[in-house]
Amino acid sequence: MTAERLLFRLLQLNAGILLFALPCALLPFAWMDAVHRDMLGLGELANVPLTRYMARSLSLVYGMHGIVLLGVTLNWERYRAAVPFLAKLHIAIGAAMLAVDVDAGLPWWWAASEGPGLMSYGLLVLAVNRLASAGNTASRIGPIQG
Repeated sequence: MTAERLLFRLLQLNAGILLFALPCALLPFAWMDAVHRDMLGLGELANVPLTRYMARSLSLVYGMHGIVLLGVTLNWERYRAAVPFLAKLHIAIGAAMLAVDVDAGLPWWWAASEGPGLMSYGLLVLAVNRLASAGNTASRIGPIQG
């Protein structure tokens, strides 16, 4: 697998994962509360308008980001140049999320995985992008299909 194809697949994988957030915006609140309380062990999810709004809109924003990444992969030649910017955005958002998670008092496993995971993904994409740029460029290898 070339570095260019790996880069393409990394963005496809990220898009796919993020798109799973879209249907979560439609989950019944009782299901969200059960996940929050029972699966994550974070206690009862406050059933107030702001919490309901934030939970659903966060799912929509994650889904929107997945759609953007999917759009990049569907028109790779046109949007390939945006990949380093998107990777740096992941690093910046990851650092901000780590600060937010720690400030919010989330469990250590949450804080250790969310922000650092985003930063690691961004660094990986930058590294693979550097390899791809040094060797095969999108314009030299042509369009990447499926």
